[in-house]
Amino acid sequence: MQDEWGISDGYFDVAGTWHATPELTRQRLRAAMGAPEQGPAIWFVPTGETHTLWDTCRLVLEDGTDLGDITTLPIDLPIGYHELHPLPVGPTTHLIVHPTSCPAIPSMWGVTAQIYALWSSGSWGIGDLGDLGALARSLMVAGGDAILVSPLHQPAPGLPQQDSPYFPSSRRALNPMLLALGNPPPGELMCSATSLIDRDLVWAAKRKALEQLCSESANPTPLPDSIAIWNALCDELGPDWPTWPVELRRFNVDAIAHRLRENREFAQVAGFHQWCQRLIDEQLAEIEVSGVALIGDLALGFAPQGADAWQYQHLLALDVRVGAPPDPFNTLGQEWGIPGFVPWRLRKAVYEPFIATLRASLRRMKGLRIDHVMGLFRQYWVPAGMTPADGAYVHFPADELLAIICLEATRAGAFVIGEDLGTVQDGVREALASRNIARTMVLWFEQEPPANWPVDSLATATTHDLPTIAGVFGSTDGDDVQRERLATVSEGTTVEDVIDETHAAVLASPARLRLLALDDICVATDRQNLPGTIGGANWRRRLPLSIESLRLHSVTP
Repeated sequence: MQDEWGISDGYFDVAGTWHATPELTRQRLRAAMGAPEQGPAIWFVPTGETHTLWDTCRLVLEDGTDLGDITTLPIDLPIGYHELHPLPVGPTTHLIVHPTSCPAIPSMWGVTAQIYALWSSGSWGIGDLGDLGALARSLMVAGGDAILVSPLHQPAPGLPQQDSPYFPSSRRALNPMLLALGNPPPGELMCSATSLIDRDLVWAAKRKALEQLCSESANPTPLPDSIAIWNALCDELGPDWPTWPVELRRFNVDAIAHRLRENREFAQVAGFHQWCQRLIDEQLAEIEVSGVALIGDLALGFAPQGADAWQYQHLLALDVRVGAPPDPFNTLGQEWGIPGFVPWRLRKAVYEPFIATLRASLRRMKGLRIDHVMGLFRQYWVPAGMTPADGAYVHFPADELLAIICLEATRAGAFVIGEDLGTVQDGVREALASRNIARTMVLWFEQEPPANWPVDSLATATTHDLPTIAGVFGSTDGDDVQRERLATVSEGTTVEDVIDETHAAVLASPARLRLLALDDICVATDRQNLPGTIGGANWRRRLPLSIESLRLHSVTP
C-alpha cells in the first residue's frame, strides 16, 4: 500500500522479511515532496482507439494543426502530445497518443564498450568518439552490428571532473571530453594500458584545444540552450548553484536574457559550450552512418549540484537521495547521491523533463538501455541525515512513464532494454515485456544456461559493475557461485579458452541481442567499477589492448 505521496507502507527484503516504513521517514519524505497539488488533466490514449468525449472540444495537434471542433476522438490520430480545449471554455486536457509497445529488437550481436576505456595512438588521454568509430568499423569487419556504450551524459565543465558517467550534471547534453580532435595528443596525454585516466588533465588540455577550434570555426556559434548557459554560469561562479546570486539560482529567463545581452564574455562562453554539443552530434552522425547500431545508456539520475537539478529544482526532492535498502551484498544499504523527481510534481509538469531526457538519450541511437529500470516503478529514497536502513520506497506512475517511452522510442525507431538486475518487485518484468522492453540476462545471475534464456532479452556474461570472466576464472574477483556458473559454459583450462567458450555460449543464446564485454575480449582481470566504493581506479581503467591491437574476428559467431 502507498499513501497520497506515493510512499510505501514498507517492503519485503530479499529474504522475505517485511520492513515497515518508519513514521519519521514518512514525515521527512512528505516534507521534502510538499503537499500534492492537482495538476493539468492528462489523458493517455493508445494508438487506434476512439472515444466519445463528454463535451465538444477543439483538438490541436502537437505540430499546431487545428482539427476543429470534435465530439469523438478520431481513430487515426498520430502519436504525439496534443491538446483538447473544451468549448466554450474549460481547462485544457493534454492528450498523449502513444503506441502500446516499443520497436522490436532485431537479431544482433556486438560488444559493450566503456568509451572512456578505449585508447589508441590518437587518443588525448581518454577514449573518444574517434576511437568509438574505429571500434565500429572493426566490429563491422567481424560481422557484428551493435555497440552498447557507456552513458554519454555531460559532467559539469569545471575541475575536478566527475569520473562516473552515471553521476552527470545533465542527462540532456553530451560529454565534450569524448570529442575526437584529430591531432596527435600532447606527450603527457599519451595512453597506455597500465595508466589510469586523469580526467582533470585531459579536460584542461582538450578544452583549450576546443576553444581554439571554436574561435576558428567558420560556422556561426549556435544560440545556447539552458544547459550551455548553466555551464557558462558554472565556469564563472563555480559548481554550487545554491550559492550563486539570487537571481541566477533558478532558471530565470529574464535574468539570463539580460546577462546574455550585457555580458559579451559570458555569451561567448555559453556559445562555446553549445558549439561543443553541435560537434558531438556531428561526430556521432559519422558513426551512425557506419551501419553499426549504437545503443545508448540512460543513467538513473543526475548530480544535485548540476545543470538538470538547477533547471528542475522545483520538481525535485532535494532533501533526499535515491539508493537501495540493505541486502546481503550491501548490508548497510546504498545512497547514490542523486535526488529524485517528486512524482506529483513531475506529472504536473506533464513529464517535460522525462521527455526531454529520453529524446536526448535516443538521438543518433538505434537502441537505449535504461539503467535500474525498476526506478520507473518505485525508488528507494533516503531522507537527508538518515541512513539507507531508514529509507522507504516511493512509487511512480509507471504506466504513464512507460507509455512515453513507447512513444519516444517509436519516434526514434529505437528498441529499449531494461536493466532489471537485483531485487525486482512483482509485476515489473511483466509490464516491461508487454511493452516490448527487453530484460537483461547476465551469466553471473542466471541459474539457467544461456541456451535457455528468453528471446526478447539482452544476453551477456557480465557488466561494468560485475567481475570480468578472467577475474572470476583466476579467483581474483567474484565468488564461488559465479565460478560455478562459469563452469556450466566452459571446461577450459586457460583463461583464453574459458573466455572463448563463454562467449560462444552467449552468442549461441536465443536472445535477440547478444553482447560481449570488451574487457573480456581483452582479457581484463579488473572490473570497471566496484559498487560501494568511491574513487580509486573506478571508472578510470583503460582496456588492456589499444584499438589498433584489438582483434574482433576471433569472437565471430
